[in-house]
Amino acid sequence: MKRILLICTLILFAGLFTSFGQTGQTGTVVFEEVAKIEIKLEGEMAAMMRDFPKEQRSNKVLYFSPEASLYEKTKTENANDAGGFGHSSGNMRIMMSVPENKVFIDLENKRIIEQREFMTRVFLIKADMPEKKWKISGEQKTILDYPCIEATHTDTAGVITRVWFTPSITVQSGPAKFCNLPGLVLEVNIKDGERVYLAQSINFDPLDKNRLKKPKEGKKVSQVEFDKIVAEKMKEMGIDGTGGSIHGGRTVTVRIRK
Repeated sequence: MKRILLICTLILFAGLFTSFGQTGQTGTVVFEEVAKIEIKLEGEMAAMMRDFPKEQRSNKVLYFSPEASLYEKTKTENANDAGGFGHSSGNMRIMMSVPENKVFIDLENKRIIEQREFMTRVFLIKADMPEKKWKISGEQKTILDYPCIEATHTDTAGVITRVWFTPSITVQSGPAKFCNLPGLVLEVNIKDGERVYLAQSINFDPLDKNRLKKPKEGKKVSQVEFDKIVAEKMKEMGIDGTGGSIHGGRTVTVRIRK
């Protein structure tokens, strides 16, 4: 009975707000990304990190159409607006910046092309569109005047991801690699706020024909190969942590070698 009610809810939302969908199949969404940061220094240097920012904020943009979407860093001249910052204490200086990553989703062929920057190197990762088992809860709320429905996913590590999608915009895409839901994803919350994506604005201006280009730069690797490269480099530098994984915030432990 509950399943029938959820299906009816989806149909009702799609029907009541079809006027949005008719004009909104191509457009742009600006997202704010917020990632919690925790840098742990062992020993005497731990006190040096008291004033270090506890989160990193950045703006990203999603260009979407019924055929494809592209998610990338916004073009800005202000490093702070782009999410970059630095912190100095004594003889140590820590700099963090938002890499020039891009996620292209081929909605017609169910493929994802991801351009990832790591330690000044650029990689190109190609994979099939993920088929996560989303559970539609039936919870509802409004984001930017669009009615949204909640869906959740729990991965093998027990990490819970909550997304809010709107059936009013029928493009099955969203920020980063969040897709394959019956509507555009406008909010993502991973691991109780360790990483959050929230839509700030939506417009339906026609896209330039060259806007939705597939990323082509970088060394071609699989996701497994990329993860291995990152892990090995972090270990080499004496750093343990997620490095900004999509599964949550950024926790890094730095061991100072004497």
